[in-house]
Amino acid sequence: VNSDLKRVRHRLFQSWLRLHPNWVEKSSEFDLDLEMRPPQDLPFLAPHLTTQLLLEQQGSPLQTTLDTNLQGMFEEQVKTFLNRQRDLGFKNASALLVDTQSMQALAYIGSADFSNEEIMGQVNGLTARRSPCSALKTFVYGLAIDQGIIHPLTMLKDTPTPFGTYTPDNFDNQFVGPLSATDALVLSRNIPALNLALQLNNLDLYHFLKKAKIPLHPDSNHYGLSIVLGSAEVSML
Repeated sequence: VNSDLKRVRHRLFQSWLRLHPNWVEKSSEFDLDLEMRPPQDLPFLAPHLTTQLLLEQQGSPLQTTLDTNLQGMFEEQVKTFLNRQRDLGFKNASALLVDTQSMQALAYIGSADFSNEEIMGQVNGLTARRSPCSALKTFVYGLAIDQGIIHPLTMLKDTPTPFGTYTPDNFDNQFVGPLSATDALVLSRNIPALNLALQLNNLDLYHFLKKAKIPLHPDSNHYGLSIVLGSAEVSML
């Protein structure tokens, strides 16, 4: 293959010389060996982001806030983490590094290995929508504090409570009784969070997320209280 490419290169250069004879002094450069590299060895920094941007802005220069040094370090950290956790079944990970002052993305990892078909590496874990589980409870407590409903030591109760036909449990199928708002959030108890969500006014969790431009169903009744426990799919990004 290398010799064939050299012959083609030579013919192209001879054609070029017929139009630009002053390039004859460059002849020696076209006798140099060709360094062959397969596509997988070519540079492909932040492949998920690169692919997305190229689809969105074809034919124009692209500029991002990624830091190439941090991107490389971050990728190595993800690989190290997965190697340490391999015995626990961890095979893939997604991660985003954000400057909290500017909110600019400095490193962007959609999967641990873009070219690994076994882990479906080309699927971008940062933009894939899934249940956030209890991650949104934090905002319920934040809104409740902002609205003067609780402070960190307000006593709440974690006891079996029906909400109409909706009767949620906790992840451990147990209830712990009275506990502070801080402990209720740290221990991720469902009932206290749902009770607080019912007391929010002016800005509830659904409209808070809509205000943050999270794509949700246009009717808040589509989720009801279950939005507090993760029924609304969101992306990590």
